[in-house]
Amino acid sequence: MKDKNKEFGTQPSFVGDKIFLRAVTVDDIANFHLWLLQNEPQTRSCRPYPIQSAAEATEAFRKREPSTNREFFAIVRKKDKVPVGKISYFDYNSLNRSAELGLLIDPDEQKKGHGNEAIRLLVKYLFRQRGFNKVYAQTAAFNKGAIKLLESLKFSKDATLRDHYFHDGEFHKGLIYSLLLYEFDW
Repeated sequence: MKDKNKEFGTQPSFVGDKIFLRAVTVDDIANFHLWLLQNEPQTRSCRPYPIQSAAEATEAFRKREPSTNREFFAIVRKKDKVPVGKISYFDYNSLNRSAELGLLIDPDEQKKGHGNEAIRLLVKYLFRQRGFNKVYAQTAAFNKGAIKLLESLKFSKDATLRDHYFHDGEFHKGLIYSLLLYEFDW
């Protein structure tokens, strides 16, 4: 694992009270990979997560094509410039101007408000600078923390997906939450 206290070369893109978002660098990938594995990947996404080493994840990141249809940001604590998470948007739909959000917080840094502030910063950027009309997020019905976070940010539950997450030998419901531009008031 990379040194958590290492300063990274990219500059802050969006600055909040306690965190800032900046472009992800290749140096971030080993931490993100570890955090995902510590969070049980199958509880974080309904999509399959490839079993790979941190080195393989880093190499895949290096090879990815740049795109305005998806962006990844490191969530960094302002006080000591330590990365504490990752936030992204992906599956951008240019017709209806929407995209899905993804969030991953270091297990040691969860429940400290980093996810809330990161979502606020990213959504503000997507609505005000990118002209998005809608952002949405999927979560498993058993992920009470994600549900509480999304509802606290005034995301509305749009849909329940039956047998959408497979975890611990059972299928579980998935939930889709969204926030529309006209509902955005923070």
